Amino acid sequence: MEINHVQSIRTAFTPAHFQLACDGIYLALPLTRTVIGVWSLQDLSFKPLELEGHRKILSALALGCQSSPKLLCSTAEDYVIVWNLQQARQQYQKGEKIKGHIIGTTLGHIHHLAFNPNDSLVAVCRGLEVIILESKKELIVATLEGHTALVTACEFCPHYRAILITISEDRTFKVWNLQDFSLVYQSPIVTASPFLSLAMSLQQPHVAIGTADGQVKVYDLSDGNGFRCLYSIDVGKIIRKVKEEKRISQLDSISKQGPVKISSQPAWKQSYSNQSAESADGTESMAGSVETGVSVLSLYFTYMPLEAAKRQTSASSNKPAFLQHKNSIVKDLFDAPPVLSVGTVGSLLQVNTSSLDTCCLIDLQDPILSVQGLRVETKVLNAAGIVYFAQGTDPQHIWCIIGSPFQNIVHVLKWNHASTAVKSGIPSQHSGISPASILGEDELTPLSLNEKSETDLTVWEITVLSHQPLLPDSPLQAELVPKQKPDKPHKQRGFLSTPQKGRVMADQPLTFKTKIKSSGYTEAPRMTMFKPKTNASKSQSLSRQSSRSSIASLVSRTHEKEYPMTSQVPSKLQVKLDVAERPTAINSITISDDGSSMACALANKSAQVFRFPLTGKGTSYVGHDNIVTSSYWSHDGNWLITSSDDKMAAIWGKGQADPILTFNTTNHNFGLDKEATKNDKDNQVFSRPVQNAQFYYMDKFVLLSCGYTFYLYKFHLDPTKEDVKRYHSKSKYKLVQTWATDAQQITALSAINAFYSYIVLCAGSNKSLEVYDMNAGTQIRKLTDVHTRPIHDICQNQGSAYVSHPPTAYDLFITAAAGDCIKLWDLRTNRCVKRFEGHQNRVHPCGLAVSPCGRFIASGSEDKSAYVFDMRTGTYNLKLIGHTDVVSDVAFHPLHPRLVTATLDGKIHMYTDT
Repeated sequence: MEINHVQSIRTAFTPAHFQLACDGIYLALPLTRTVIGVWSLQDLSFKPLELEGHRKILSALALGCQSSPKLLCSTAEDYVIVWNLQQARQQYQKGEKIKGHIIGTTLGHIHHLAFNPNDSLVAVCRGLEVIILESKKELIVATLEGHTALVTACEFCPHYRAILITISEDRTFKVWNLQDFSLVYQSPIVTASPFLSLAMSLQQPHVAIGTADGQVKVYDLSDGNGFRCLYSIDVGKIIRKVKEEKRISQLDSISKQGPVKISSQPAWKQSYSNQSAESADGTESMAGSVETGVSVLSLYFTYMPLEAAKRQTSASSNKPAFLQHKNSIVKDLFDAPPVLSVGTVGSLLQVNTSSLDTCCLIDLQDPILSVQGLRVETKVLNAAGIVYFAQGTDPQHIWCIIGSPFQNIVHVLKWNHASTAVKSGIPSQHSGISPASILGEDELTPLSLNEKSETDLTVWEITVLSHQPLLPDSPLQAELVPKQKPDKPHKQRGFLSTPQKGRVMADQPLTFKTKIKSSGYTEAPRMTMFKPKTNASKSQSLSRQSSRSSIASLVSRTHEKEYPMTSQVPSKLQVKLDVAERPTAINSITISDDGSSMACALANKSAQVFRFPLTGKGTSYVGHDNIVTSSYWSHDGNWLITSSDDKMAAIWGKGQADPILTFNTTNHNFGLDKEATKNDKDNQVFSRPVQNAQFYYMDKFVLLSCGYTFYLYKFHLDPTKEDVKRYHSKSKYKLVQTWATDAQQITALSAINAFYSYIVLCAGSNKSLEVYDMNAGTQIRKLTDVHTRPIHDICQNQGSAYVSHPPTAYDLFITAAAGDCIKLWDLRTNRCVKRFEGHQNRVHPCGLAVSPCGRFIASGSEDKSAYVFDMRTGTYNLKLIGHTDVVSDVAFHPLHPRLVTATLDGKIHMYTDT
């Protein structure tokens, strides 16, 4: 069991509206109406330390942030008292009277307390205002006012110690600077429900705010970021989804046991009849369950256990030095992110803060295991009136304190940390969330999957860089070799051929023409055309060696080029140009692998190619009858393939006005240029527009997607043409294999062409993402409900020829969908690694790009801006403004830190870091 009930402690009154105190080491509760009890969480069976000093009913308790001395602040309508727990323990052992230090007198009803990071100040919430007190003497430092409703909570920022955040029932939050005694930021009305809970992240300057309608919003407190909202979590939606999956699983188990009773009666009438339909293990039907609220009562950021971090460090240190990429982004990405623990009225859940995936969910209406000595029983809490989280000395567990809403009882629970589930990408079994579908071990037979043996168990790992060879029957073994016509024997004119044996030679004419060639006695004598020189001079050999050395130096200078891994974000506008005379939408842009050229797919039925540096007019490639949807360069940069809505794709050569090869039929183009060719029923034209086209497997194949099918073609390019029949193309292609998906339309297709890879990623209109192993020619993984809407772009982290990454870095890829965020995925698992939000993408398919260094992600946006995200932090570093229309696509230069953006009004912007 992932959560255990440790003990139930009786309090003086109902703790539903009382601020309890717990830091993972100590637990402070109201023992009586005026006496405080302090327990050590190491053993709750010992008698608590009793603190007496108040004469009126206690209203709030709070523990300090420092470990020594450990301070406790208690408040009532008479006093605000600060207790030193170590000193109180010593006084108790000596038999002396325990005394606290009064820092406030008759301040009224105080419902919330908070220490600053160094325990020098105490913030107390009283009604509509917040009072700042000194923790060592009775002194009011400041009074903060401005909220129009009850201030529900306040917290100090651990990164900026003078910053205080307050939330209120007026649905706003305020940021105060106590050093300058000023208001830094005041938010507008954010939600329709009051703010109830607040939590600060120790890893980054982020604050999480929980609302009464089950929403959690996380804001960025960093300087210069405008206190923007990073992401939102709909806790109510998550709980409803998990409960629905649980209900469906229960119905499936009941249907397997026997006949199912279907009733049209309301739920309150079915309660008696459904008691007999309980399952054999004692599970009640969902009809008798009680619906609880989703108000967020508590928030808390927890972190990965130190032991797991040490294991990761030791595992990486075992690698050779040349495999340890210390400056790689992968090291930061693969570390376990913080987990946000959320406590609601009826559930407890842990959420991965990077991917926002639910790691674990505990329903308080489910039985929880309780171990009391030798007695083992289960407890059902049903609902919570107040929830508090704390992570103590044991990072493997989280302490959860739940106060009953109707009884004078506080339940102490011990909850396992979800870092293991987050790291492996497998959700908790107790949550009822099923992982994404992955094929079994018997189906993962392709040799392109890496095999590992651990404790006699075979674990299959899908990677982009595979060390397995090609299978004998692999589709990637196919190759289109043109047939060579046999050379006819050349007969010299004027000579008779030797007659065959047994054949009589007939009479032959002496001449074949009226003109007789001269014998040549008047021509000049024959001359010696070639005579080898055997005594070549030494200077000539030296000149050849110098030419060879110059070529070698040129090659070495080419290899010396390297992308700067520590470069800054490209933010300075360098070039701005128009791709056409009239405003024309740019659907996509791609830069060749060598960084010399850039291609644009335009809506005016053409493709435009520009050379770097971007100056002057580009070269137009006209030949399609409809808008050009995509363009893709070959690995050597000599060929460009375009796809269009005219149901065909074309390959163009640099500087050539006509396409060298056109894909307009499904199987091949053999004999299509001959006259009087009959229609082949098996070789029909494409029935739908060709959405995606690209080179694959180091320019050996071409991948096309049309409808719900994508095609793999082998091809041969022959740029030579006849003078008379210039329309006749000698380039050929032939179908190797097709793959049909379960969706109605393929919306995105991606494969790496810069090096040999067997993996092809395919997204469909059914919001799924499929992974294909082209070595075996089969689908090896399928992820469902990847986004809330179909994916419109997939971008793999393939780096460039001028940068080096560890092999695991190439397993990362990003996806985007309209109306949803950008998600970063790890191919080796079934989970999202990070989420990136902040840009606007509701209607238009905005493109994505990953920088060659792997640190940044660029995205277009509908607010006439381009966003550059930091892959490590999950937030955007830069917003590039100044565009005049929707930014439809972005691209990074493979050699220099440059970013190119394209808009729907036909404008190109190029940004540099200098």
